[in-house]
Amino acid sequence: MEFFINNVWIIPALPLWSFLLILFGRIFNVYENKYISLALTAGSTFIGFISSIFILFYCINNPETSTQYNILWLDTGNLKFSIGWLVDNLAAMMLVVVTSISLLIQIYSHGYMEQDKGYHRFFAYLVLFNFSMLALVLSTNLFQTYIFWELVGVSSYLLIGFWFYKPSAAQAAKKAFIINRIGDCGLLVGTLALLFYSLNWWTSSQNILLEFATLGQAGSLALANAGPVLFGLLALGLLFGPIAKSAQIPLHTWLADAMEGPTPISALIHAATMVAAGVYLIARLYPVFELSPQIMTIMVWVGAITAFIAATIAITQTDIKKCLAYSTCSQLGYMVLAMGVGAYSAGLFHLITHAYFKAMLFLCSGAVIHSLADQQNMKYMGGLRKKIPIVAYTYLIGTLAIAGLFLSGFWSKEAILLSLYIQGKNLLLIIALITAFMTAYYMFRSYFMVFEGEYRGHAHFHKPSKIMTVPLIILAVPSALIGFIFSGSLKSIGIGSFDSFIFYGHALHEAHVSLFLPICSLIIATLGFLLAGIIYWDKLKSLYCNCFKLVEKYFSPLYKLSTNKWYFDDFNNLLIKYLILPISELISIFDKYVIDGFINLCGISTLYKGKAVSLLQNGNIQTYLVTALLSFIAIITVVFLIYII
Repeated sequence: MEFFINNVWIIPALPLWSFLLILFGRIFNVYENKYISLALTAGSTFIGFISSIFILFYCINNPETSTQYNILWLDTGNLKFSIGWLVDNLAAMMLVVVTSISLLIQIYSHGYMEQDKGYHRFFAYLVLFNFSMLALVLSTNLFQTYIFWELVGVSSYLLIGFWFYKPSAAQAAKKAFIINRIGDCGLLVGTLALLFYSLNWWTSSQNILLEFATLGQAGSLALANAGPVLFGLLALGLLFGPIAKSAQIPLHTWLADAMEGPTPISALIHAATMVAAGVYLIARLYPVFELSPQIMTIMVWVGAITAFIAATIAITQTDIKKCLAYSTCSQLGYMVLAMGVGAYSAGLFHLITHAYFKAMLFLCSGAVIHSLADQQNMKYMGGLRKKIPIVAYTYLIGTLAIAGLFLSGFWSKEAILLSLYIQGKNLLLIIALITAFMTAYYMFRSYFMVFEGEYRGHAHFHKPSKIMTVPLIILAVPSALIGFIFSGSLKSIGIGSFDSFIFYGHALHEAHVSLFLPICSLIIATLGFLLAGIIYWDKLKSLYCNCFKLVEKYFSPLYKLSTNKWYFDDFNNLLIKYLILPISELISIFDKYVIDGFINLCGISTLYKGKAVSLLQNGNIQTYLVTALLSFIAIITVVFLIYII
């Protein structure tokens, strides 16, 4: 297994080579067969997946081992920037998650995109995205991470705007790119500030610049040099990157619009790659964040508010993909909340379980949309369980998992709730439980609207191909079981709990608490299911009463608030129109007439001075004599005046 550890660089290198082969193969018309692009993409990811499995088993058998290899990339005086790869428990787990989910999405994509004219271009972008995320996971230092962090952003821009001829897709790609640049600006400033306040330590200790392994020591020195206030601003800048990438409020509005891209991309972005990168970076920068209690508090409330608000928006969405998008936003809020309260393992555990069931849910929605000729509005669906039972039952498994009804999401979400309960964070616990109720409600609402009752649309229906349904069946297995497997319930057969494998500081010991919290969580999720069933499931609609109509009437402002997504987009548009654009115009005017005017004045004055002097340099001897005489007279006059004075 050490062979795979020592050659782990092959895992991201293969997708990069595949990208180049597809790119130049299409530029020079080397091949036309679509299966070549599929084979290059899926083949490189499959090899990476097998290698990742061996690496994970090695890390399980050697849990304290951390392997790091670095190559000097840039030497500028005291600054020596390196690139390399880091293999530890967290990286090994993420490698398996990214490669396994990416592989299934790539296979699924063949069936979804087979008739698209941009098939080869799509797979080139897809494998570039895969390379970017894998290289980010293996990065040994913050400098290298930032490079691939930006490359993930570029890849997402290309994929979200894949159908660039559609104005909505082009706008969504630009929106995602710009909002993420806002967060990345904060990340860059925070990185440079951290380097500035700890530079002496890096240069004197001979450690790799900004490496994750010693980031805590450098952070402590930066805190001593900068002071709590400046260090808090530094950490806040670092946090801005994950806030944007993981779609946390207020930089979350790009995520729903990103649904304009092909559905396999929605699954990839929302499951194991782009949005997961934000939480992953929080985990890597945890030694810095924990040094500032104020930033940890901000992290907690950003996660809690995002989880709650995104859930309130999801409950009224009629576009199936946007409903799942806001669900992702809400679940990411859970993860950030957990990291903020110190539940490091619980947050990452939920990241892993969420990756599988959310990828499956998006692929299920893609199968539905593909079957209904691109219809995404759930109002025009219904009764599809009888027509596509595999899709319906796998979607139901994902719904049960995310709702926290016994399947994988129950175990990871319960770990977060348990952490809040143990720490006495009662208000946060209440917010988390209310969010859990809404999660169960909107997910079962989507299931009932799409798969139960009678078909309400008019699109010509056709069944998805097996290449689209087989990945759903495979994903259903970890979606149902992975939470239970890593919950610690199988210690008797040698499978430990997640928090004994991935943890921060020291391995955690299980807390012995009553069954009150899990039972309460299950009851809340069941109530969410029942409410959705009463309203949207024909078999329970007989229980529907006028009471709900009264609630709908008197709470219509809240309904409008939800359907309008809390007016975040409207606020942003007003902010841009009445503040940012006027300020930009003023800066543009100042730049044009003051800065440029001064530069132009210097140039014009020099030009005319040159022309004036050139009048004296005309090659005429008489002109030179007159000039010399006048100059002599002027000098004599000046000397005479000085003498008199």
